Amino acid sequence: MKISGSKILVTGGSGFIGSHLTESLVKAGARVTVYDNFSFGRKENLASVSKDIEIVEGDILDQDHLDQVIDGKDIVSHQAAQLEIFLASSDPYADLKTNTIGTLNILRSAKKHGICKVINASSACVYGQKEGSVDETSMPVPNWEYGISKLAAERYGTIYSTYNDLPVISFRYGITYGPREWFRRVLTIFIKRALENKDIVVFGDGQQVRDFISVHDVVRLHNLAIEDEACRGDFFNVGTNIGTNVNDLAKLVILATGKNINVIHEELNEGEFSKLVPEKKRNTAELKLMLLDYSKASKTFGWQPEIQLEEGIREEFEWAKDNLHYWEKIRYSA
Repeated sequence: MKISGSKILVTGGSGFIGSHLTESLVKAGARVTVYDNFSFGRKENLASVSKDIEIVEGDILDQDHLDQVIDGKDIVSHQAAQLEIFLASSDPYADLKTNTIGTLNILRSAKKHGICKVINASSACVYGQKEGSVDETSMPVPNWEYGISKLAAERYGTIYSTYNDLPVISFRYGITYGPREWFRRVLTIFIKRALENKDIVVFGDGQQVRDFISVHDVVRLHNLAIEDEACRGDFFNVGTNIGTNVNDLAKLVILATGKNINVIHEELNEGEFSKLVPEKKRNTAELKLMLLDYSKASKTFGWQPEIQLEEGIREEFEWAKDNLHYWEKIRYSA
């Protein structure tokens, strides 16, 4: 289905990824409605398109409200989620409600109202601890409650695609970064410390490897999937298949920002608060490696990531210079 002229609902559309998607869909000629409870999102994120969209405040746990808002739409981009690993661990029931029951509500309403396609935001966290690069045939064994709730949501999407004639495409995002990224993850903290001319603090030995993907590359894939008529339901990795360890990420931040600062290490147990980075806790059950083979998305949609990490860091740094109010406080829950 063509984006231009389509009526598209974006849940979580005021959040980091959702707001970039909303901007791109408006630019492509869609009539966009954003549905968000603003627990993490900001209306400020939608400033560039606020006059061109409808914004509805609501929660994906409210089935009746969803039915009202989804009615008459063509496509749903479901980006609303509970994102926090620590909240998922401390209150897995709340995490399950938002990520799994909330997604099931979306699917029920979408089927009821004849939606043509649902794009569902999943996560690479569904894989859990792995030894190397993973493709979609790798067995998901989540090590975090968050990964369990996202995997369950994916599986509901598969059922609706297979048996209920509702195409649902799930994207397993790697570490998505860029302007408006929410403040807690490693890159945001490194960039903020660089802006403040403070040394960058790495927890442990810094050998943890991550797959960083620019939000702009995510947006391109998302929009290709909307317009692809052949793919009627599946799940895809969204990454670069390039591993960057935390030590190298710190060096890239220093290089991209041009700051005369150092990298220092702090020995810290998982789940403990840092003494050097106020309010920051080290992740529990920390992943040693996250690396995503994107060949399936490449073959299906002709997509591949284009933005190099150093270039993307520089862009986020330039944005952060004028937007540090986004990063005043680390948030572990809504």
